[in-house]
Amino acid sequence: MPVRVLGSFACAAALCVPLIAHAEGHASSPALAVALDYTAPADCLDVGDFRSIVIGRLGYDAFREDAENHVHVRIATRGRGFEGRIEWQDTEGKWIGERLLLSRNDDCLDLDRAMAFALALQIQLVAITQATPEQPPPAQEKVETGPAAPQVRLSVPSENATSVNERRAAEPGTGPTFAFGAGGLVGLGLSSKAAPLGRLFASLQWTHLSVELAAEAAWPTTTRREDGAGFSQQVLLVDVASCGILRSWQACLVGKVGQVRVTGDNVDIPASPWGSVVETGLRLAFTYPLGRHAFVAAQADGLVNVMIWRVTLDQVPVWTSPRFAGTMGINVGFRLR
Repeated sequence: MPVRVLGSFACAAALCVPLIAHAEGHASSPALAVALDYTAPADCLDVGDFRSIVIGRLGYDAFREDAENHVHVRIATRGRGFEGRIEWQDTEGKWIGERLLLSRNDDCLDLDRAMAFALALQIQLVAITQATPEQPPPAQEKVETGPAAPQVRLSVPSENATSVNERRAAEPGTGPTFAFGAGGLVGLGLSSKAAPLGRLFASLQWTHLSVELAAEAAWPTTTRREDGAGFSQQVLLVDVASCGILRSWQACLVGKVGQVRVTGDNVDIPASPWGSVVETGLRLAFTYPLGRHAFVAAQADGLVNVMIWRVTLDQVPVWTSPRFAGTMGINVGFRLR
C-alpha cells in the first residue's frame, strides 16, 4: 500500500494481531464508544463509508455522538498526495494525542482505508486498557504519583505535537524537486501556418510552487504566392514560467523571448533575415504520474505578442504576426528526488 505512517504506532504487526484477538475474546470487556468528526476532500470516502470500514474491523458500531472520547479525522491534499490526521480529544476538548499518515500517490482511497484500520486498532487498544482491573489502593497511589497519570489509558493514540512536526520536517520531499524532460507542441500565431515545436525544459518544484526554464524551436514553415515565390520562417524561443500547483494542476505566468528567422525563396529582395519575438501570457497544465519518477503533462499557453513583426517579399508586406498566439502539446519528464 503506497501509504507512509508517521508517529510511534503502539504495536507492530506481530503484536497487533494478538491484541486484536484478545479484545475480541473478552466478552466482558466494555465496548469503547467515540464521537467521530470526519472531514475529507470530495474524491475520498464519505463519512458513512469510512464509518462502515471501522465498524467492519471492530465488529460493532463504536460511534456515538454523546461519547466521552472525541476523534477528529482530517484528510487534506499535500502536493500530489494526501495527508491524514487522527486526533483524539477529551470531553473538554483538550488535545490528547494524534496520528499522522501520508500518501505519496493521488489515490485518496488507499489513505482512507489505512486510517480506518488505524482508528479501529486504536479503539480496540484503548478499550482493552480501560477494561484492565483497577489496582489495589497502594498500587493505585503509586500510579497516581508516578510519571504515568490516570490519562495513561489514552496514551496509545497520543503523541507529542513537537515530535510530529519534527518528523514531518525530516520527511523527504519537503525541499525542491528537480525535473527535466522534452515535449512536442503546436503553435498558432507564431508563423503564417500552424507550426510544430519541440521543447526541452528543466524545473524546480515545491509543494505548491514551481519555476521552469525551457527552450523551444519551431519547425520551419513555408508560404508561397501564386507565382511560386515565397518565404520560410522559423521561431526560436526561451521561456520562463512561474507556476502555482494544486494537486495535479498548474497555473503559470509565462514569458518568452527569442527570434524569428525568415528566408526568401525565388524573390528579388529577400525578407529581413531575422526579427525579435517577445511574448507573455498564461499557461494551464495537467500532470499525470507514470510511476515514482516519470510523468506526462499536457499544457496549453495563451500568449500576447508584445512585439509585432512583418514579413515582406519584394518590399511588399505579405504577412503580419497577430496580436495573440498560443501553443498546446504534451511533455514527458523525470523527477530526481
